[in-house]
Amino acid sequence: MKTSIESTSSDASELSDYSSTLPENLPTWMKNQKAQSFGLKSLTALYTLILTIVAFIIEISPTWQSDAMHIEYTLFCVLMYSIAIVYFIYLYTVILYPVVFNTILLFLERIHVLSVHSVKRWMRPEPVFTGEGAGTLYLRLGTLLFGTLGSVLWGSEIFLCFFTDARHNIYVVKYIFAFLFTYMQMHFLCCNSKIDLPKNSFIASFGMMHCIAVNLWVWFSLCLAKAVYKSDKKTLKLQKNEEKFKKKNMSEVVAEMVTTTVASYVSSDGDFSASEKQLRSLYKLGSAANFLLTTLVEFSLIAAAVYFIIWKHEGEEKPQEQRKKHVRFDCKSTSVGIFAALVLLIGSFVSISMHYIYNNSDKPRVADEVIGIAETVLFCVTLMAVFAAFIRMRKLQYRLHAHGQVVDEILLIVGLAGEIVYCSTGLDLYLNERLGKVQGTSCLTVVAFVFRIVQVIVQSIFILVASRLRSLTASNIANQPGKQIITFLVVCNINLFIYHTFETIESNFGFPHKMASVYSALLNISSPLVVFYRFHSSACLAEIWKHAYSTKHNHVVHKMEDHHIA
Repeated sequence: MKTSIESTSSDASELSDYSSTLPENLPTWMKNQKAQSFGLKSLTALYTLILTIVAFIIEISPTWQSDAMHIEYTLFCVLMYSIAIVYFIYLYTVILYPVVFNTILLFLERIHVLSVHSVKRWMRPEPVFTGEGAGTLYLRLGTLLFGTLGSVLWGSEIFLCFFTDARHNIYVVKYIFAFLFTYMQMHFLCCNSKIDLPKNSFIASFGMMHCIAVNLWVWFSLCLAKAVYKSDKKTLKLQKNEEKFKKKNMSEVVAEMVTTTVASYVSSDGDFSASEKQLRSLYKLGSAANFLLTTLVEFSLIAAAVYFIIWKHEGEEKPQEQRKKHVRFDCKSTSVGIFAALVLLIGSFVSISMHYIYNNSDKPRVADEVIGIAETVLFCVTLMAVFAAFIRMRKLQYRLHAHGQVVDEILLIVGLAGEIVYCSTGLDLYLNERLGKVQGTSCLTVVAFVFRIVQVIVQSIFILVASRLRSLTASNIANQPGKQIITFLVVCNINLFIYHTFETIESNFGFPHKMASVYSALLNISSPLVVFYRFHSSACLAEIWKHAYSTKHNHVVHKMEDHHIA
């Protein structure tokens, strides 16, 4: 007991000596800037999570989707868009282009409305572009293309509000706001996505996260609209086939009456089973509007990913780099890859024309098999090209940082996940049909989906590795090993982007006309990601093609990395 008391008194004396060396006037966590930044980001992230969940529930809720609630639902859409538009107005007038705002403050100070202290407090500094954002050229070009085509869809909806049956004025406001939101996003992502938002700014952080929620909601709602349109299209096709069967088995008079009745029902308004909330352009423009809707889905995914990167790196201080004003491309060692890929491109368009011919000749099964054979050939050739690129580029050197940005890798993984879900759904449906002993199931489905899923996984690994390779030796600079194959892969992925776009609109290869609602939901959510994966893969491969063999850029980076290691 005596030893214990002595030990306790010794520890107490040591603790007293230690506490005497600690500073007395440290700021509390409420006044710590890092704590404030963490708390602000946590609150805005929680707001985005709640708003996204609520928006998703509203989209799938039978109550909100009923005809009795179409005005309330549209008001919700207008509210989502209007908050985002107000934020972009603030972003452009206060943060990106503060000249007008600062001029107004100086004018108010000159006429003695504001004090000098207030003007200094509210004066906005010049914007700093040190963030990552949509860093690569090809990603910005993609946002420009997809944003333009998406704006065309919203413009068509505005026109259709006044075409034939006029809609409620709230729909006009909704689609005008959707058009403005898409257009403002497109300009921001192309020109100002590298902006470094001010630190601990509630409005900047809140607005950026609200835009993420709006883009996720737009992506989900458009996927559901596409699913409804496909379901209506299949129903209409089945009714037409039934009418053809009745024509062959009934008298001419009765057949004529039935045909006239169905035709008047379908073409009276052009909106087959479309409710008041549905996109009219899907039922008026058909496949063209379906393509525009797909591009808008891709644009929403890109925007949400870029906004997340901007929000994540908000307030981080980085050395500002001078903006590039010129872009140069070294086209040496590319001709063989281009012309070899053009052969596959021509074959793909021939198979698409064959699909239309067989489909119009009432042979849909043969038409789908043509698409399956063409896809299997494309995946096999592209897979072999990826393995060849691995072998050829083994001579290059590894560097610390990738050519692209973090957002490129995030978008690549998102697209890869969509491809895996799409292929897994197709394989599961094939197994389900085989267990049910459905006639007409072909083993071509398994072969195509297996080659496809292997190809996307191997290609994704290759892109992640190759984006960190470079040419530093004299022999690599002279021979440029693998550049022909990279050129071939770029054109092949552009080809597959066109092919998958056609597939999601017209073809049903690997998927039966009638399937459970779970499979239909998985298909309609993953099919836009499939198209997006091919576009983004071609953009990433183009970045590798541009930077891996750039001698000047590689030697500058090599010196910087050697200095960093030292």
